Amino acid sequence: MIDAIKTSSRRLAVVLAIIVPFVAFYPTAGSAATVTVTVNGSYYSFFFTPASVTIHRGDTVRWSWNSSGHSTTSGSPGMPNGLWDSGILNQGATFSHTFNTAGTFPYYCTVHGQCCGMVGTVRVVAPSPTPTPPPMPGPPVVTTNPATFIASFSATLDGSLNPHGLTTTFHFQYGTTTSYGLTTAPQTQTGNSSRNVSANIGSLMANHTYHFRIVASNADGTRMGADRAFTTLTMIGPPVVITNPASNVTASSATLHGSLDPHGLTTTVHFQYGTTTSYGHTTAMQTQTGSTYRTIAANIGGLTAHTTYHFRIVASNADGTRIGADRTFTTP
Repeated sequence: MIDAIKTSSRRLAVVLAIIVPFVAFYPTAGSAATVTVTVNGSYYSFFFTPASVTIHRGDTVRWSWNSSGHSTTSGSPGMPNGLWDSGILNQGATFSHTFNTAGTFPYYCTVHGQCCGMVGTVRVVAPSPTPTPPPMPGPPVVTTNPATFIASFSATLDGSLNPHGLTTTFHFQYGTTTSYGLTTAPQTQTGNSSRNVSANIGSLMANHTYHFRIVASNADGTRMGADRAFTTLTMIGPPVVITNPASNVTASSATLHGSLDPHGLTTTVHFQYGTTTSYGHTTAMQTQTGSTYRTIAANIGGLTAHTTYHFRIVASNADGTRIGADRTFTTP
């Protein structure tokens, strides 16, 4: 009778060892899951099934006792690490532990770990992030922005555009009324992000108000920005200046930049610079004529390393002097 029981127990252990690994749950990323490990033992064999499981952070391992007199204890045989310990439990008992940290966690049975190799491992991995699906394509998104570089006979029209995932053409409508009547050349954009777009226009009339808006089209539709207006400068007048950022800054030199519209009159232009807003130094005079914006630059030297310098553009013509805003740069 005893031999029959032993034989039956051995057969049951073999069957469990074969079947349980196939039905054990191997989780995928998503909501927290519970994985079951059975605690098994017989006269000759003591083991956890499956002996090794892989789960994600936040998942739980649930040990279920199929035989009596065993524990699940974190650490290595004889060296518990205190993360969890079920104590010695009997058939029908369960014990659960939730794993919130990625890593490899060995465990053992305090009764049969050292003598009989009853050990297991829980491997905890961080779930792969769920990829963000690309935005669905749609009609373009447009905004009409204020015009810039407004001169007597020219200006730059500005807007922002998101092609919304489809090849998109855009242009500006402009004119002296909200009927517009004039358009800029079409331009093409692709992608799924907002970007600044612009178009230069000329042959305008001095001292006139112009209306404009951006218009964009793709396979999903056409969108028009709100109307904006600007007024061109008079035919002649004081210069218009903008101080732009410096470039090519080294320990002893730099290039100063600005924009200038002479506004129809012969204009002289230079930069003031120094370590304070009193400046104290000037670049050589340059002479410009015309009624459009152009870039002005001047190289300076003899600077001191690790020093902050102030600078601004200054321009004068028969109708007045104009001074740009202060800017700074620091030598390395």
